[in-house]
Amino acid sequence: MFPNIKLPIKKLPFMKKKKEGKKKLYDEYKNKLLTYLTSPSTIKRHPDYIDIDNKFHRVIAAINFPRVVEPGWLTRLIEMNLDFDLSIHIRPYSIESTITMLENELKKQKTDIYALESEGKIVPQSLIQKHQDTMALLSQIQAGTEKMFDMSLYIDAKAHDKKTLDKVTSKIKANMTSIMITPKIPSFQMYSALRSVLPIGNDEIHITRNITSSGVAACFPFATTSLEHHTTGILIGFNQINNIPIIIDPFELSNPNIIVLGTSGGGKSYCIKLLIMREFMEGVDINIIDPQAEYTDLVKTFDGKIIRIAPDSDNIINPMDMLGQSYDEKKLSLLSFFRVLMGGMDESMRAILDDCIDSTYEDAGITHDPRTWSKTPPILEDLYNHVLPLTRSDKDIIYKPAMAIVTRLKPFVTGGLRFLNQHTKMELDNRMISFDIRDIPDVGKGPIMFLLLEYIYNQMKKSKKRKIVVIDEAWTVLSAGEEGEYVFRIIKTCRKFNLGLIMITQDVEDVLTSRAGRAVMANTATKLLLKQDTTVIDDIVERFHLNEAEAEFVKRAGIGNALLIAGNSRVPIYIQASPEEHRIITTKPDELRELVREEKKGPEVEYEAKMEFDVTKPIHREAKLSYDEMQALLNMGFHEVKVENLEGMNEVFIIRNETKETDEHFVLQYLIYEEIKKYTDRVLIHHTTLPDITFETLTGEIVAIEIIAEPNVEISLDRMRDKLKMLRRYDIYFYVVTDPELKKYDEFGEILLRTQVPAKIRKIFETK
Repeated sequence: MFPNIKLPIKKLPFMKKKKEGKKKLYDEYKNKLLTYLTSPSTIKRHPDYIDIDNKFHRVIAAINFPRVVEPGWLTRLIEMNLDFDLSIHIRPYSIESTITMLENELKKQKTDIYALESEGKIVPQSLIQKHQDTMALLSQIQAGTEKMFDMSLYIDAKAHDKKTLDKVTSKIKANMTSIMITPKIPSFQMYSALRSVLPIGNDEIHITRNITSSGVAACFPFATTSLEHHTTGILIGFNQINNIPIIIDPFELSNPNIIVLGTSGGGKSYCIKLLIMREFMEGVDINIIDPQAEYTDLVKTFDGKIIRIAPDSDNIINPMDMLGQSYDEKKLSLLSFFRVLMGGMDESMRAILDDCIDSTYEDAGITHDPRTWSKTPPILEDLYNHVLPLTRSDKDIIYKPAMAIVTRLKPFVTGGLRFLNQHTKMELDNRMISFDIRDIPDVGKGPIMFLLLEYIYNQMKKSKKRKIVVIDEAWTVLSAGEEGEYVFRIIKTCRKFNLGLIMITQDVEDVLTSRAGRAVMANTATKLLLKQDTTVIDDIVERFHLNEAEAEFVKRAGIGNALLIAGNSRVPIYIQASPEEHRIITTKPDELRELVREEKKGPEVEYEAKMEFDVTKPIHREAKLSYDEMQALLNMGFHEVKVENLEGMNEVFIIRNETKETDEHFVLQYLIYEEIKKYTDRVLIHHTTLPDITFETLTGEIVAIEIIAEPNVEISLDRMRDKLKMLRRYDIYFYVVTDPELKKYDEFGEILLRTQVPAKIRKIFETK
């Protein structure tokens, strides 16, 4: 990759002298550029460093490289936690000149080898290796698999005092040496060297090394082996070492489940709120089991639904409801439910419940016959009445377990939790739903959380859309699966229904040391370890095979810092929200009081807020704007564009297009979005690799729309091919094209012109 050859420097066509007049202007501009970029008041030059406004700079050049390197080998330089800039200059050789130079080099090497052999001297291995490299490289270039380049690599070390600069320089040189790069400080050339590091693509000191195209690819310095970046993912956090954003898609891993472990106050809820908010914006449905009503404000912000479960609420789940399950599945679920409700069961209690459940369902006409499963199910009182007669038995083996069951069931039948003793009343009719169980007595929270998980799981199995269920204080539910029963079936099978579970718990010791905890870990691909208590750190180290540095990190992690484990990869991250995200999810009392004060400001601020709301719209119809409004938008960076609307008429829009798409594509995306909004609010625009628009029909189907507004047919077809695999994941999809010529390519599926879109949308929502 770095062949052991030194070719003569040859001026390439773009390096030739320009016309005298242009060169003079260029030189004048070049001489002023450093001042223009930095605007320093003083520049003090020294032989081996430069002082610019009391900021010291020293450039270190690479004068030799290893002969063979691995992809991403420069990552170790990027990951240095030091103040520096790195600049790489790459200059191509023409193929003709490269072949000529290599052939001349081969002749010279052969002559040297022949001369040594004829004199009876030993030919140095370095010369033999150089000859072999040259022959191999010439063969690859002639075959078109490689090209030749000159490469320069410079690092500008920076510090606020000379002593620190020397330390930074020493560390950088040591790191360069560790990956077989020979460093050198270009003394008495420091001013030109510093200009060579500036982002203007101008190398003034030309300390170069020959390199092949595969070597150039390997030098891309922003590679990280810590985690794969998914194009369909969300931002989880930033690498603690190199600040590289970590973007993953849990649904692309072996399973979409996530578990978050950490001490109280470590930032678990903040982290998960940020994660589910970003997933929601990508079209994922969110359901939250919320024991402390921590997520209420977040859900309200996104017009979600709060379902309050309490003794005085109207929302009820009947534990005996079949919920679309088979008879055997329901029995297994009920036995796990009663394990939670009773805090454990022995074999005698299990046997009694098994028989009584059968007889209770039989009285309701429900048996193993699937035709009976749609009948009205029994309620808890019916089961209670089947167990109660057993408490009169004179045999201890029956009396004692029956009495324990009746005693534990009684509060749910005649006591303070009797609101569960009725038929199910609940609707999941929103994309973001929080189940608020704050007002449930502590003794009943575990059973209620179990019922909610079962209900949500069975409802969400009906759709293939991406869904997430968040379980706060998850160990209350997970501990019911000590014997590896129903809960673990949910955890193991949720992937095939496109459902991910996010489990949050501070009962770290129980998770790590129990059989249930180990089973959960084995079926959770993504783990977030926040700050851990010192009493469990040894168990954490053993369970997750942490090295010394990772163990120290989770022991001393600050709020918002976590060790992210995704599959077999792990990386320390810091979790950071944008200012607007932080406003939504913060729970700090001082910050909340400040937000309330801002909302109560006077009329002037209210007027400014209204103006801010208007101007943040990325697209405006010029016909609906006043002259002053239009000028205000143009002054803010908007521009005019004339585009054919969905009625086929030319219309002028004022837009701010910050995407990579054409203006026509951008306008069409918003016009179609507005058309869909006439029928439903469940519609999203995407500026990522996802389809341009997705929305949900009245029957729960997910529709994807891809807009093709490319300048020519060939580019359009390439884009349609690239998007086809993604679009086929949705229940319904179609393309909207601006070029009628594309209509004939029916192998891509349904293709519409813009004027056909309103009728298509109307038909989708009118279809029963």
